Amino acid sequence: MKIFRLRRDLSRSLLALRRFYYTTRSQYHHHIHPLFRWIFFLAGAASGAILVMELGFGIDEKHRLLATLITQSILIVLVAYELISLFFARPSVGEHLRQHKMEIVLASLVVFQWIFKDPLIGFLDARGLSSTTAVLLFLAISQAIFVINNLIHLIRRVQALRFLRVNPAMVFVGSFILVILCGFALLSLPRFTATPVSAIDRLFIAVSATCVTGLSPVDIARDFTFAGQMVILILIQIGGLGLMTLTSFFSLFLAGGHSISEQLLMRDLLSEDSLGEVRKIIRAVAIFTFTIEGVGAFSLFRSLPEGYMGSFEHRWFHAIFHSISAFCNAGFSLYPDSLVGLAQKPGYSVFTFMLLIVLGGLGFPVLRALFLRMRHPGNVHFRLSVSTRLVLISTFVLLVAGTLAFYFMERKGVLQGMSGERAWFHSLFYSITTRTAGFETRVTASLALPTVFFTFLLMWIGASPVSTGGGIKTSTISVAALHIMNLIRGKSRVEVFGRTVSDETVARAYSTVLLSFFSIFVAIFALLFLEKLEFIDILFEVVSAFGTVGLSRGITASLSDEGKAVICIVMFVGRVGSMTFLLALVPRARPVNYRYPTEYIVVG
Repeated sequence: MKIFRLRRDLSRSLLALRRFYYTTRSQYHHHIHPLFRWIFFLAGAASGAILVMELGFGIDEKHRLLATLITQSILIVLVAYELISLFFARPSVGEHLRQHKMEIVLASLVVFQWIFKDPLIGFLDARGLSSTTAVLLFLAISQAIFVINNLIHLIRRVQALRFLRVNPAMVFVGSFILVILCGFALLSLPRFTATPVSAIDRLFIAVSATCVTGLSPVDIARDFTFAGQMVILILIQIGGLGLMTLTSFFSLFLAGGHSISEQLLMRDLLSEDSLGEVRKIIRAVAIFTFTIEGVGAFSLFRSLPEGYMGSFEHRWFHAIFHSISAFCNAGFSLYPDSLVGLAQKPGYSVFTFMLLIVLGGLGFPVLRALFLRMRHPGNVHFRLSVSTRLVLISTFVLLVAGTLAFYFMERKGVLQGMSGERAWFHSLFYSITTRTAGFETRVTASLALPTVFFTFLLMWIGASPVSTGGGIKTSTISVAALHIMNLIRGKSRVEVFGRTVSDETVARAYSTVLLSFFSIFVAIFALLFLEKLEFIDILFEVVSAFGTVGLSRGITASLSDEGKAVICIVMFVGRVGSMTFLLALVPRARPVNYRYPTEYIVVG
């Protein structure tokens, strides 16, 4: 009897406790959690401010203790927020863990740092860092973790990607402007530059890195500190992939998923017809990018000459920097002569650069299509699309044409005295790098004028759609060429590989070609007024900037501030695309239900 009463009392206590828990959870989510969330975001802002102060300005001894106490309090807020949210999880703890796994991992990393704080500081001290510097580095890592956690919560709560009624072109252009402004602000911090760099040069570097161009009026290895070079590297990575793609990746895989409006937006930005393919392409972009860049960095590290560039960490940073720069077709190099000097050293893998540039320039849909085709060779559902085949064929034709042109035009020039194998190797590298990459193994200013003139064509065409490169794109020139061939043959429709190309695609291709010529012409016209330089050098600089190539005949640093501003605009328009840039500026016309009579206009 006593056991029965004990069980009954225990059951009633558990029921009362459960009711109390559910009541408390409801009260927490309705009243306390909104306030707690604001405290969390304010703590994140404070953490970001302290992190910027540490990295950009340096915190003196007088304020270091206060900064440490604030940082520790902020980290306590982070852990407390995650633990309380986990305890009062809805609808269940398991579902909360599944949707918030990234936040839990970041909070766990903070706890791990607390538990193993002394061994970690001892390890850093053994690596040559002072105890004070090691503590600051420990706090900076903790703050960075908190900032990342805060960004994930911001994506989840604010849902900043819901632009269903906003022109996708405006979102795309606006995201690049936002990244450029943030990069310029960071590069303006005192501890990010090793020597005085003017405001226009910092803006130029921010635009060039975000637009993956590679033009630079200063030596980034000499004039920027390690922190500044890291900012440039991050800008290159974001610019190569696109801020919206990276944000969607975080939203989809780290912050719990996409809304339908977000998927519609990304479908338009990725030029994809199927809504169901958006998630797969975003996943493929992340996997391909970090895998290819990782393998490329390892290859470059292994091929560096023994003892070159100093310490083990320095060599790894150089390998990672150049791998990302090559895959993103950026052309930025930490070496003052690009790859001219290293290309002469035996064993250095310039071939890795070429492979990274080609893979980055093919475009993520093409890389994914090739991967699926190799994985399912006999499956008709994974056949290569017309767009993919056009990209592959045009890329192959341009590579072969560029290699042959460079070899035969420069065999008595910059290739003179080389063996046949080495001459063909440099010719192939030239054909690859001039299509938006911008690295050099031979000095561009020493090229013959016929070679320079042919380079205009390669730089103007550029890479492929939805890739890390610029230019008018290989598919654009392919569609335009096919249309001209069909007109000559008397066919009104553009047909290729058993398919009819839509009239909208043809119109967009011709519009892109015309707008590119207009953009280049206006920029050249402006620079001829602003600069007293050779016409061929100005023409080369503008076409290189529009194609986001980064090659120069040596006039970038000598441009006036106004001339640098013109080149910044050209780089930006070349990266986002002339058509996309205009679509972002000009409001869409309202649809109408009438049509004017057709009139024939004499052209040609």
